[in-house]
Amino acid sequence: MQVEVKTEKEARAAIKELKHKKKELALLKKRIAKQEARARRTIERAEEAAEREARRRGLFATLRRISRSFGKREALPDVNEIERNLENTDEIIHNIDSCIIQLEGRLLG
Repeated sequence: MQVEVKTEKEARAAIKELKHKKKELALLKKRIAKQEARARRTIERAEEAAEREARRRGLFATLRRISRSFGKREALPDVNEIERNLENTDEIIHNIDSCIIQLEGRLLG
């Protein structure tokens, strides 16, 4: 990320804008983290349900497993993609921080 300023006034405005963007990204990161936690819980519950179903024996359990194999399955969330989104958000926040530090250094110098 690169920011060009020519005057002290532009630098102050840019810092203000970057800090605002950083807050927005922090909120986005918080939402993504909650989404990741929900996705992990969903996957855990699906695995536990499959495990319970596998332990059941008998004719009715077999029929239930067969009927579910032909039904529509809900796709499980992609935790890896959610983690990549979190990493990207962290990287952007880091870049914003470095821009803020450079601008503040320029104001002091």
